[in-house]
Amino acid sequence: MAKSELQAVVDYILNKASPGEFEVIVKACERRRHDMGKYAGLGGLNPGALAEKMAASVQEGLSSSNAGLRDSVRDYVARLVRQKEPGAGDEQIEAMLDQILPDRAANESRNNLSDELPPEAVMMMVRDFCDYSLGLMPPSKQQELWEGIPQWQDQYWKVFPPEIKAFVKARLEGRLQEDEFWSAVFSVLGL
Repeated sequence: MAKSELQAVVDYILNKASPGEFEVIVKACERRRHDMGKYAGLGGLNPGALAEKMAASVQEGLSSSNAGLRDSVRDYVARLVRQKEPGAGDEQIEAMLDQILPDRAANESRNNLSDELPPEAVMMMVRDFCDYSLGLMPPSKQQELWEGIPQWQDQYWKVFPPEIKAFVKARLEGRLQEDEFWSAVFSVLGL
């Protein structure tokens, strides 16, 4: 975030937000703080923010072939790296991409789309699915998903491995607490 953007946000919070808007901001900050602690095991990644950024890539990729989706995710991650680390050279970025997004199809034959997606992308899809199903997803995020993939829930569900489907079902039925659920999901995804 540019310094001027940060100043505008702080000015709005301190000087312009109505009491109702201020409460929304406080709740959003509390959730962000909670999420940052809960997902610290992901190397400091904020899954909520990363999920929103990845949604466009995932949405675009789900309508294309498995290889196309993998290429979309790879391109998206490369763009993020270039934005966050403008001094990184192409060779460095490619080496990093090869390390974090290995070509799994070259190592073994796979036929499930979830095997082609990075585990982090599947985790973010699980989060979107559960947030929506539990009524925790903001309307703006719902609209973004519905506009990008009209039947996104069905598409996401098809991608989930059977183990993840079982955990999601148990979570939605209240048989798994949130911490237990995410621990199980992270374990299955190798995170």
